Amino acid sequence: MELRGLFQYLVNQLKKGMGIELVLLQELIQQMANVQYTENMTEEQLEAMAGSETLRFQATLFGMTRNSKALNKSTVRLRDSLLPKEETKLAIPLLILLSQHRSMVVLHADAPYIKMVSEQFDRCHGTLLQYVEFLSSAVTPTSTYAELIPPLDDLVHKYHLDPEVVFLIYRPVMRLFKCMDSNEVFWPLDVIDKTFVASEESDTEPSSSSDFVVDLGETGYPIKWSDLLGTIRSMLPIKAWNSLSPDLYATFWGLTLYDLYVPRSRYEAEILKQHAALKALEELSDNSNVAITKRKKDKERIQELLDKLTSELQKHEQHVTSVHHRLIREKDNWLSSCPDTLKINMEFLQRCIFPRCIFSMPDAVYCAKFVHMLHSLGTPFFNTVNHIDVLICKTLQPMICCCTEYEAGRLGRFLYETLKIAYYWKSDESIYERECGNMPGFAVYYRFPNSQRVAYGQFVRVHWKWSGRMTRLLVQCLESTEYIEIRNALIMLTKISGVFPVTRKSGINLEKRVAKIKADEREDLKVLATGVAAALAARKSSWVSEEEFGMGFVDLKPVASAAKPLPGNLGNQLNGPTAGAFQNEMTGSKVSSAVVTAADHRVREQAARERSAESRPERPEVASAVKSDLAQQRQKSTLSTNGAHSQSNLACSNQLGIIGKGSGSSKSTEELTKMSIIESETKPQLKRSTQSTIGKQPKQEIMKEDVKPGKSVTSHQTNHLKIIQKFLKLQGVRENNRKGWFQLKNKTG
Repeated sequence: MELRGLFQYLVNQLKKGMGIELVLLQELIQQMANVQYTENMTEEQLEAMAGSETLRFQATLFGMTRNSKALNKSTVRLRDSLLPKEETKLAIPLLILLSQHRSMVVLHADAPYIKMVSEQFDRCHGTLLQYVEFLSSAVTPTSTYAELIPPLDDLVHKYHLDPEVVFLIYRPVMRLFKCMDSNEVFWPLDVIDKTFVASEESDTEPSSSSDFVVDLGETGYPIKWSDLLGTIRSMLPIKAWNSLSPDLYATFWGLTLYDLYVPRSRYEAEILKQHAALKALEELSDNSNVAITKRKKDKERIQELLDKLTSELQKHEQHVTSVHHRLIREKDNWLSSCPDTLKINMEFLQRCIFPRCIFSMPDAVYCAKFVHMLHSLGTPFFNTVNHIDVLICKTLQPMICCCTEYEAGRLGRFLYETLKIAYYWKSDESIYERECGNMPGFAVYYRFPNSQRVAYGQFVRVHWKWSGRMTRLLVQCLESTEYIEIRNALIMLTKISGVFPVTRKSGINLEKRVAKIKADEREDLKVLATGVAAALAARKSSWVSEEEFGMGFVDLKPVASAAKPLPGNLGNQLNGPTAGAFQNEMTGSKVSSAVVTAADHRVREQAARERSAESRPERPEVASAVKSDLAQQRQKSTLSTNGAHSQSNLACSNQLGIIGKGSGSSKSTEELTKMSIIESETKPQLKRSTQSTIGKQPKQEIMKEDVKPGKSVTSHQTNHLKIIQKFLKLQGVRENNRKGWFQLKNKTG
């Protein structure tokens, strides 16, 4: 096959904005270089992505065993077709066009349905990840790769690539920055590890990141770290740097999962696997010359692999320790100089977390690990509680609605890792006090890192809020009519089913919605819903009741008297945009129910007294006095319950007092048979302002009550008392009805 012509054809098609043929590039890289791209990684494979090159290779074999010599030969042929020595090199033009096509595919996709546009974007994005990985592994050493890649300023301003794509391409070059004091120290390793003794003898401070430089040899000029930060500063709007710093931005985008986390369990599991393979070879009974020779070669290969894994594990641990020391020295300068500390979490999510957590599965895990690192280091002005709160309560639902299929899975993985850490902190108070109780990330006032810390009970109540909010937004997406929202919610539920839902009530609510989708006519949604239903059913036994989840810190019972504010309510203490919402959710509903319950209790007591008064005959004068007293008591009850409504109730009470006086005069049976009463069709709300009471009166209808002639006067008095009782339940009467009552009073007087 003539690879050169095929690559030229792909370049020409990308120039025209056509990306359908990218599947050819995917297959070429997979078959010739064994660089595969997949979203469906197991837990073991995903954890191995944080390890060394050997561990990653062993985890991504996917059961394939190929001749290494043939593989190396095909890889070299593919690389030489892209980077010939004499002809035009197509590797970098293909890389730039592929990156630009990724940004434009959503805008210029020739597809009638958004599902097809999403698939085209995912295919282009997967091809880009696969191609960059091939280039960084096939073009060795890294300095050769750095010479091929355009400068960072050109990637940003000349080719207008997205920041996440820019750092995907430029990240290997950032690791070539060397300390000017020691040529053996490369970024992001700590300088103190190598120059500690020299700095002690010379009494000078250790070198900082600004002392790092990269020399690209004859093809380029030395690049200082300060020049890199200057280019990074031009990548974002000026206002963004009020809540971020270029140092934190460069650190976040420059590091990888390898720099933060050692998957020791995967190293040890792979080492045990190779030891088992050695033992199996020794137990073979075939003693022929061919078998003995083959066993010898296999033993040498396995032993070499064991030595590599052991040495790489030790090297990896030293690397993570060195990076950790460097981050400890730099953490105090990341956010301390930011003038707008209130927007730190929102800017960090928007500029760093979200673009990278939906970039790839390893990047999703990296984002959660990086946030945990910021918390564990005690980074000033980074509030961990507010970070999770903004993520769940403000930004999660919009992100679900605008993700592609693969991006929704990555976002779900990031949320899974975040919730796993948060639930671990909540699991026991001793764990919380050890890992969170003294950290700036749990400061009540996050503008003041040394302020009072969030108490364990407050953290449990915040968890209650997060659980309810996530349940509501997922239910809303599952009940939506939009295909993308339903699909993405199902994908996210699949990814986070290991940690969410926690409460039985949330699980049942989600199960009901998923069961409805299983009957949907769209086959892909039915398949996803079936998988989610199975995942929820598998964890149903671990769901807990609301009382167990609240751990005694959340008041779940309605309050029968005037509500008291929750002790140490986080909504009154947390200083941020979500504090008021948290306070309203945790206490607002209980206060309202308490007020309504207290008022209803008084009304019931009043009605009981009135019923006892009905049971015995009274003189008209006594009945009039009782009615007037009831009106005054009703007025006092309303004043104590709702001050804003007191004026309206006072007007109503005065009207009823006039009617009570009129009832004491003589009345004729014929006139009383034509008496009409007013009933409300809808019960007005107790909590209403005076203005709304005047402007919006409840609907009323006139009902006639026929009275048989010859009825005693006492019976008429009792009927009239019932009429007044119904008036006591009303918040006001319309003007025309009030005039009618005055006319009736004049007639009866």
